[in-house]
Amino acid sequence: MTVRVTAAEILKVVPITRKTLWLWQKKYKFFPDPEKEAHPGGKGIIGYYPPWVKDLCQKVYLLQQKGYTIAMIQEAIKKDQEEKSTKKILIVDDEKKFTLLLKKVLEKHGYMVEVAHDGWDAGSKAIQFMPSILLLDINLPGVNGIEVCRKIKSNPKTHNIQIIAITADINYSEKDVLDAGADRYLTKPIDFTLLLKECDNFINIPKDSN
Repeated sequence: MTVRVTAAEILKVVPITRKTLWLWQKKYKFFPDPEKEAHPGGKGIIGYYPPWVKDLCQKVYLLQQKGYTIAMIQEAIKKDQEEKSTKKILIVDDEKKFTLLLKKVLEKHGYMVEVAHDGWDAGSKAIQFMPSILLLDINLPGVNGIEVCRKIKSNPKTHNIQIIAITADINYSEKDVLDAGADRYLTKPIDFTLLLKECDNFINIPKDSN
């Protein structure tokens, strides 16, 4: 399951009130609304934020302590997002140990990383996170990687995302995968040095602005 954080978890590490967190979210739009789901213990509804929201709240709090105004904080966040926007990767793979390892490797090389473990989650995460690169396992539960490729490339909002297909599935040839919309085809076990090189190359390719 994708790692997420709740408001309660954020408030454990950031000394602010729930009202302040609400203002940062709703009024100042430092981060998006949480995804609301039924509480796993059957106790109503609970909201889940992406894990980066906790880090952002810590940053906002520290900037406030330094005397930054809301406008100054918004500008700092905007600048930070612009600097990082080209180095965003979405990993889609149901092998959780592999995704955890790959996420750590990519983050050490300056990438912002989100993870999805099935084809259904991949589509919504791609639109919400808007990565520059999608690392996509072809053999996924539910909607397989071939179908994910087609949907990502046919959607005007996501068609510029560069897709690196990663697979150990011999049922699909390289031609099958590239014809579905993938920009690159790699096989498992992954050579991390080669993968990083491919990711860096994609980041430096000018994207279609249409």
